[in-house]
Amino acid sequence: MRLLSSLIFFAFVAFVAWPYVHIYQISAAIINNDQSALEELVDFESVNKTHKQNIEWKTNNMVESSGGLLPDSMRGGAEAIAGALGNLAAETTAVDAKRIIELLRTMEGSPWEQLTFAFFESPNTFIVRLGKLGRNPIHIRMTMQGWYWRVTAVYG
Repeated sequence: MRLLSSLIFFAFVAFVAWPYVHIYQISAAIINNDQSALEELVDFESVNKTHKQNIEWKTNNMVESSGGLLPDSMRGGAEAIAGALGNLAAETTAVDAKRIIELLRTMEGSPWEQLTFAFFESPNTFIVRLGKLGRNPIHIRMTMQGWYWRVTAVYG
């Protein structure tokens, strides 16, 4: 019984530590400018899908948030222009390994040193914040895919 409880405890500790190992690997890939290692740790299809959804949401809500600043006659045109620009921006700004490296290199120090928050959002989702709140931190969502944690969204 004691052996079984020790094994369960060890498995739990390993599960909790596993995403932190992947964060360290991401940090090492950024420091060494290793795009091939970063490509294994990032699901670019999911990152680009989330990036496109964020741009579309921002452009759709930008006009609506102006509230009473625009007269009703201008609001429809502004929404159409914002939607077209948002779709254009979403289509032309794909996220790749080079862009992630550039984004994370803008911080002072390595990503591992800038880690201010990292914990589970759910058993298969892990949230990371690089940088301090109020100073434009970079948020990263990691999702368990198979036996590995992979970056599925970058908000910066």
